[in-house]
Amino acid sequence: MTEDLAVAETGWQRAAGVELLGQVSGSGLNHTTYLARRADGQVVQLSELLHHIVYFAEGPLLSDELARRVSDAYGRELDVEGLNLLAKSKLHPLGLLEVPGTVTVTEAPSATPLLALRAKATVVPRSAVERLSLIFKPLYATPVVILACLGLVALDVRLFLGSDPTAALNDVLMTPTMLLTLFLLMTVGALFHELGHATACRYGGATPGVIGVGLYVVFPAFYTDVTDSYRLSRAGRIRTDLGGLYFHVWWVLAAGIGYLLTGSPLLLLAVIVTQLQMAQQLPPTIRLDGYFVLADLAGVPDLFGRVGPVFRSLIPGRPVDPRVSELKPLSRRIVKGWVLVVVPFLAGVLVWAAVSLPYVLMSASAAVTVHAENLSTALATGQIPEALVSFLGILLLALPAVGSVLILGQVATSLGKAVTRRLTADKRTTTTRARHVATSPSRRHIQAIRASRRHTPAH
Repeated sequence: MTEDLAVAETGWQRAAGVELLGQVSGSGLNHTTYLARRADGQVVQLSELLHHIVYFAEGPLLSDELARRVSDAYGRELDVEGLNLLAKSKLHPLGLLEVPGTVTVTEAPSATPLLALRAKATVVPRSAVERLSLIFKPLYATPVVILACLGLVALDVRLFLGSDPTAALNDVLMTPTMLLTLFLLMTVGALFHELGHATACRYGGATPGVIGVGLYVVFPAFYTDVTDSYRLSRAGRIRTDLGGLYFHVWWVLAAGIGYLLTGSPLLLLAVIVTQLQMAQQLPPTIRLDGYFVLADLAGVPDLFGRVGPVFRSLIPGRPVDPRVSELKPLSRRIVKGWVLVVVPFLAGVLVWAAVSLPYVLMSASAAVTVHAENLSTALATGQIPEALVSFLGILLLALPAVGSVLILGQVATSLGKAVTRRLTADKRTTTTRARHVATSPSRRHIQAIRASRRHTPAH
């Protein structure tokens, strides 16, 4: 009663830090969709009516005045009761509206996408990313892009006809200092990859955020915050998705030219390993570059969020889930095809991981013991490069084993929570929420840091 009285006296206003990103271009939904970003960076998807309410609530407005302005813009009448209902049940809980003079004590919900980054820390601050992206922005001119792609093809042909990758691999593996240098090159290349996403975002007219590092399950991973690219057209978002791979093209060209000039086996191996990483980014199975490309082609921000609705819609006798029926025909086909291909594939991978886990743990434990002994010996004799190589070997062996355990545990926990929610959910409330508002994850393209062999996975 007190809250209703406060609303009646002071009305509503847009919450501090909320930014309206405008209408979604290339949306896969069959109705007009708008985006708003909260102060915490969370992006929220809104219907046209909800967008108008947040838009006109820029300053404190009494409910009757706000309802009048929204009605004029929307073309349909929205009375005060309906306005307050939408504001209190949807926009206020999402952290988009607030009552002037009051303090919100409940935390607004945020998207929790599957296999999201955790424990994030900034590596390159936003101001530095903006300056660097401005410097490299000319690389996205069409003639320059064509030149780079042709150069990559020419380099690969030249190396295929006149290089010895096996000899280069043996040289690097037998030389600890070269192995450590290769790891350093791959790490710097991963950062350059992230700068490619940021620069593409800037080229399209959006503002990139920080480049940081986080944990993808247990694997260290670089990421780029390009959430602002939601305001771009579909082509602009796809350019942002592919920006990391494009900058890796330039990284490969630089290493390849260095190899042709010096004959260094280290640079030859850098060219090969980097291109293997690029290939690993393309399959849309987990949140790597290929996943975001497919999501933007379909116009659906979070493909994993549609897995449950798609499977429920395939049950004979069940109505089509609202989160499937709201998709345009082409987007619906893309999402269904992705679910029917990727989900069985990932399920097979999980089953294989569960079955082979005991063997993996035993083998990893034995190998880690050997590397630990080598590490101890190298430290005792002052062989620092050899010690670092042994330490990297321990990480390379231990992280996949620990990651397998954590992934299997996370999947089991998620399935348990999903079943519980499904058994207790109110179907009518779920349908209404799906029709009016949804929460989209922040867009973070990520590049993992692994040992000297490679450093990919890991948004």
